[in-house]
Amino acid sequence: MLANDLEVDRGLRSPIQEFLKRGFDIAGAIAGLMLLSPLIFLVSLAIKLDSAGPLLCRRKYYDLDGTMFEAFEFRCQASVSGKNGSNNITLMGQILRRSGLDKVPQLINVLRGDMSLVGPQPFTVPVGATYRTRIAPPRLFNVRPGLTSWARVHDGQDEVGRIDDDCFYLLNRSFLFDVKILILALRLKSK
Repeated sequence: MLANDLEVDRGLRSPIQEFLKRGFDIAGAIAGLMLLSPLIFLVSLAIKLDSAGPLLCRRKYYDLDGTMFEAFEFRCQASVSGKNGSNNITLMGQILRRSGLDKVPQLINVLRGDMSLVGPQPFTVPVGATYRTRIAPPRLFNVRPGLTSWARVHDGQDEVGRIDDDCFYLLNRSFLFDVKILILALRLKSK
């Protein structure tokens, strides 16, 4: 089912709903950082032992309006200037990417307000125009990209499926839907 075929229209949110979502994001990010602090310490140590360089890197992403922001991630590549691509991914970097742990520092982006715990997936290139052809612009405003998304838990792995799932989320987003997505994401990580 394509997102623009949906009859459900709960995508627009009141200021109170947005305030509650932001509060939930802040509380969730703080709790996540506190609960994961031992793991963050171990990953940081492993990165330092695996290769020289900083612990974190910044990766440029775009939200649905085409605004660029820098997201924090654990460094997965060797710090070698002049090399590009996946051929300089460290052993620890491979483990982090497979497990999704490289994205844990994005909880900082949630605290900063660049991202949300749940939302459409951020893109590395501006693709907001694709969404704007499918979704009315008012539904795109103030929608922060998410650490996890309906596309991630609903198996929207290819570009078309991902956009369809993100559009479905935009049209049907609610606090309970966010909670459901978080629970599904945590179940996937525990498997």
